[in-house]
Formats: sequence, structure tokens, C-alpha cells
Amino acid sequence: MKSATVRVRQGYIWNAAAGLINAAEVVIMSMIVTRITGLSDAGVLSIAFAIGNLLMPIGKFGLRNYQITDIEEEFTFSIYLKTRIVTVSLMCICIFGYLEYAMVFLGYDNNKIGTIFCVCMIYAVEAIEDVIWGYYQQRNRLDLGARLFCIRWIGILIVFPIALCINKNLYRTMLLCFLVSLFLFAILLKLTYPCVCAPADRKVSIVIRKDDLNKIGVLLKTAFPLCVIAVLSFFVNNAPKYAIDACLTDEIQACYGFVAMPVFVIRLLNNFIYQPLLVPMAMEWDQRKIKNFIRRIIQQTIMIIGISTVCIIGAYFLGIPVLSWLYSTNLSEYKEELMILLLGSGFMAESGYQSVVLTVMRCQKDLLWPYCLTAFIAVISLWRIVPIYGTLGAAVCYLSLMILLCSLYTGILIKKICNAKQMFEK
Repeated sequence: MKSATVRVRQGYIWNAAAGLINAAEVVIMSMIVTRITGLSDAGVLSIAFAIGNLLMPIGKFGLRNYQITDIEEEFTFSIYLKTRIVTVSLMCICIFGYLEYAMVFLGYDNNKIGTIFCVCMIYAVEAIEDVIWGYYQQRNRLDLGARLFCIRWIGILIVFPIALCINKNLYRTMLLCFLVSLFLFAILLKLTYPCVCAPADRKVSIVIRKDDLNKIGVLLKTAFPLCVIAVLSFFVNNAPKYAIDACLTDEIQACYGFVAMPVFVIRLLNNFIYQPLLVPMAMEWDQRKIKNFIRRIIQQTIMIIGISTVCIIGAYFLGIPVLSWLYSTNLSEYKEELMILLLGSGFMAESGYQSVVLTVMRCQKDLLWPYCLTAFIAVISLWRIVPIYGTLGAAVCYLSLMILLCSLYTGILIKKICNAKQMFEK
């Protein structure tokens, strides 16, 4: 019992550390780029991470939360792994397709194309790592998966400034970072997997056999709504950046990215706080402990409100001076955008959490239409507003979209829980 308690505590600590690194990676790299190669390259890096975040959900396919809450072991780890090979291959096809489109229609130069490619490939490695991390969590070793993530990204963050100082070229630097990421993942997987895996999974193969195809197809079909939702989620969250990339300059993109950075920090920290709670939530739902289930939802919502409030108050007094110092750029004219974006981030974090809760309840199909509606509104509004009202228009649109999405998910979640209570009480 003591050993299990220690592991849970270690899981929380390492998962929190992974969350902090995940939240800080873009911040640190943007700070370094701004100081070494300038604001234009910082804008390129910002859109590269935005595109990588949009395509990574195709590689992950929304399967992580489904995998770790698969209490009945409907699918084996072998099937999850082989399915991930399929989805990451699809992600790579999408990467090449987007880069071809960007080269022809958006006029990206070689440095921008190469940087985006390398960032996307780092995320492809992360998508493969994600299924391993999910398996470790199923085996009650969440801490080990988080350590793998931390060490890999620390390696990238050590190599990045050294390489950029030496060659002063963002593309070549990111290419080296991708190779480091791939190398560290391979080494760490070889060291950790034998210590965790079940006997049946010791010689698991990535070769897809004919009799695997049906199960992979069923899993892909089951998780497809989660994949679409994840892609739409990143699209909606980054839609202002895509509109700025199409209508404004790399320098403005960089400044917007700087003030938008705290928005994603809130969501990432929130994700890593509730990630260790998903397995207990799934068990409570499976055992029909509705009161405990609702209590967890309320506690997490209060935590999101608390984190958002602290961040907004702190940003009002310190946000612009700190961000201006971090990025060595005068951001004083972007204070309104910062406050509006941070308010929107609270609604974003809550809607993200509600989508995870509905996934635990196996109501993932109900998540699709709200995101489709929100994404449609984003497309028809942002590309018209941003050229006229600039970054302030982008921020206001973002806040409006997050309020709409959060309201829709709240209504769905309340309805589903009420229906479940009535059904379970019969």
C-alpha cells in the first residue's frame, strides 16, 4: 500500500513537472530566438508551433484519454500501438500536404518551410511517445512516462540555444532538435519499457498483421470523433494566429504570440493537473458512483476558476512588463489583448476539461457538433475582422468563441449527467 501511495505521489510530481515543461517550451525557445536571430524568426517559430499543434492531434487521434480509461481492456496495448503507427503516418502525410500548400499559395520561404517541418516532426515523435506514456499510466507508472517526456524536452531545450548561437539559422537548429528528440526517445524507451511491460506485451510488435486490421479499424472509428474534436480544438485556439499569418506580418505574429502565451500555459497546467485523476474518474463512472463523479467535476471547475483568476490579476499588474522583459520587445500596446485572451483562456480550460469528462462518460460523439459550429464561426469571422481590427479584433473573437464553446459543453454535460442519474436510479 505504501509503495502504491508513493507511486501516486511520484506520478503527480512528475506529471506536474512535465506540465510545466510543456507550458514553458515555446516560451523559452521564443525568448532565445528573439534575442539571437530577431523578431521575424520568433514569428516563424510561433506559427510553426501553431501548425504543429494543429497536426499533432491527427497523430494522437484523441486516443490517450480513451486508452487510459479503457478499464475493461477492450483493446490490447498492441492494438493501441499499431493504431498509433497508422495515425502518425497519416499525420506525416498531412504535414507534407500542408507544406506543399504553404509553399505554393502562401509563399513561405525555405527557412519557414524547414522550421515548420522540424517542429511538426518533433510533435510526431511526441505522438508516438504519447501511446507509451498512456500504457505506463495503465500500468500505474504515470511517473515514468512523465520522466520520459521531461528528459526528451530538456535535451531539446539544452541543444536549441547552443545550436542557434553557433549557426544563427532557425531551420538547421530545429532539425538538430528533432534528431535529438528522436534519439532520446529511442534510448529512454529501450531503458524503461522492459521495467514496466506486462509479460504478454514484452515482445509487442509494430508490424500490422491482417487479423489486426479489423480491430484497428474499430478503434479508429471509435476514436474518430475525439480526433476531429482535438484538431478543431487546436484550430479554434490558434485560429487568430492563422488569420494573422495570412493577413499581417511575422513581426505582428510574434507580438501576438508573446501575449497569447499565458493563455496556453493555463490550459496546459490544467490538463496536467487533471490527467492523473482520469483513471479514478473512469472507475467511479463505471461503478455508478455519480455523487463522487460530480464532486470531482465541481472541484476541478473551482480549480480552473481559481487558476484563471490568479493569472488575470497577476497579468493586470505584471503581465506586460514581464512579457516585454522575457521577449526583449516592447509589448505595452498589447495590454488589452492580453487581458481579453486570459479571460478567454478560463473558458477554454473549462471546455477542454468538460470534453475529457464526456469522453470518460463515452459521449464523445456529442462533442463534435459544438466544435464544428465554433470552428465555422471562427473561419467566417476572423479572416474578415483581423485585417480591419488587427490583434485586438483577434482577441475579442477568441473570447467570444471560447464563451460559446464552454456554454454549449456545459449544457451537454448537465443533460448527460441528469439522464445518467435517472437511468442509474431505476
